[in-house]
Amino acid sequence: MDEFDATPEQQAIINADLKPLSVVACPGSGKTATAVRRLAELRNRMTGTRGNIALLSYSNVAVDTFRTEYQQLRGRDSTSDKVVIQTVDSFITMFVLRPHGSRIMKASRTPFLVLGGESFLSNYRFGDDKKPIGIEDIALDRENGKTILYRKHRSGGSSRLDDETAELARSKIGALAKVGGYTHALGRAYALALLKKEPRLTAALARKFPQILVDEAQDIGTFEGEILDMLIAAGAVVSLIGDVHQSIYGFNFATGTYLRDFSSRAGVLSHTLTQNRRSLPCVVSVANSLALTAAQPYRTTASRLSGAYYWCYDIEQLPLLVSAWGSALCSSGYQLNEASILCRGASLLSRLCSETVEMGQSAVKHFAEAATMRDQGGDIAKVLDHCAKGVLQVVQGLPVTFLQDLKGMRMHGQMQSIRRLIWMLIKAPDKGLPRASLLAKSQWLPQLKSNLAGWLDQLEQQTSLKRVPTWAARVKSTKLSATGPLLARDLDTNEWAGLRCGTVHSAKGEGITAVMYLTTKKDLESMLAGTSSEEGRIGFVAVTRARDLLVIAIPKDTTDTTIRALVDNGFSDWDTTKSGCTPSAVTTNEAQMPSTVSTLVGETN
Repeated sequence: MDEFDATPEQQAIINADLKPLSVVACPGSGKTATAVRRLAELRNRMTGTRGNIALLSYSNVAVDTFRTEYQQLRGRDSTSDKVVIQTVDSFITMFVLRPHGSRIMKASRTPFLVLGGESFLSNYRFGDDKKPIGIEDIALDRENGKTILYRKHRSGGSSRLDDETAELARSKIGALAKVGGYTHALGRAYALALLKKEPRLTAALARKFPQILVDEAQDIGTFEGEILDMLIAAGAVVSLIGDVHQSIYGFNFATGTYLRDFSSRAGVLSHTLTQNRRSLPCVVSVANSLALTAAQPYRTTASRLSGAYYWCYDIEQLPLLVSAWGSALCSSGYQLNEASILCRGASLLSRLCSETVEMGQSAVKHFAEAATMRDQGGDIAKVLDHCAKGVLQVVQGLPVTFLQDLKGMRMHGQMQSIRRLIWMLIKAPDKGLPRASLLAKSQWLPQLKSNLAGWLDQLEQQTSLKRVPTWAARVKSTKLSATGPLLARDLDTNEWAGLRCGTVHSAKGEGITAVMYLTTKKDLESMLAGTSSEEGRIGFVAVTRARDLLVIAIPKDTTDTTIRALVDNGFSDWDTTKSGCTPSAVTTNEAQMPSTVSTLVGETN
């Protein structure tokens, strides 16, 4: 039995006519529960018809959540429903690229995804010999019906390729296509080109999926937008759910424009979800102030310290900041696994967690990333990905689809043995990837070399694969810290090692009980400027992840003017505030406020 207590706004969406919907949802508005019940309602109304329904999103976490909730809602019936719940990329891959993509790619085999770490991709580099451009570095956008090529930069952002370089890129892209390879960006381009070239295929896809719901619709890029337009023209009914204030994937040329303009189309029904069911009023108030929105909080009270605060910190004493945050959490009754430190980008995150932004080179870089993420309790899928990319550097004869096959659910024979051996590398620091708390050059690297030699012996005994003859030359100390460990903090002895650290992008879609947003001067100014820019929207997403407790960590030299802007937007000074977010909501004992914060992170202005 469904015990979901829908609001009038949610019920209106669930019961809406079988027409295209544009749903603008504030953060924490229960859009997952609403979308799943809209999906179930569509399924009920379409019983007996031949069509299927697709619910698509932009993250695996969201898809897993949708599937779990739908199965709980429908029970045994869910297994026989004509319902597809997938990421947008998976949908394009399953129904366009894999069965039909070889035609547009002129390949003699089923197309396969490349992720960028495959060694054979070195054959497809082009440009400057000293700084060549790889296929994985290419980003694509659509302008006036034409595909424009860009180069992604490691530091973020992208730049448009000049005509000569773009022609070289197209030549290499075409060569990779003939062997069946594509990146995520190229896959969207091939799918669009194929559907344009074969309108009967577009019509067939629209008949197969007469109803398509797209979650996180602010992330629809130019290619997906054109694909959806073609399906709409062919008869599919498309509904969108999202929030333009959370559009933070500009590097994929997703600006929220498609969602923003969709509601003005003829026949589209506009709805809103304005009740935030995730966060306390203090967090909702800050978010409303930053984005100039009017979301209404559902929750009113909390049993522990709560509120929206700012801390000053010293960039040269980040480990002390982590300790201060951990102390504050524990003294306020929070468990470390309820909290997180979020950073705008990988650069600041790397400084927070390690002594150098780049850890090693070649195979070592990937193995170091895997060890660091593993010991931080990070995303295990990313740990596996980094470890596998390291393996690609030291093992010869792996198939071009190795990284993709490794993540598959069905594996046979040798691939099972390889995956088992890779998991041994990850899970056994004494025999595989050493602990990241060891001194990088003098301890971690020698142990890695020794462990890899033994691991390669096992690989050659259990499979037909062989090590790269020069593998040891790829396991070198270049760009490793000369004196310190991979991690600035000793994870074996630091009691705050279990505290999650990540980027804002990695936490998108989540609700986290206690959030610290670690900012630079630029991050802080962008957040306070509102959501008109992507940098401002990233700050907004960081703020709205918090359920109960939000702390903005600001540089110790932050000006009084900026601090006044923080206060005007609803933040309080942690060291001087002795109450929760509202007098009626939370009463915070003075004992809950850690007295060591200013000592650990520097005096506040």
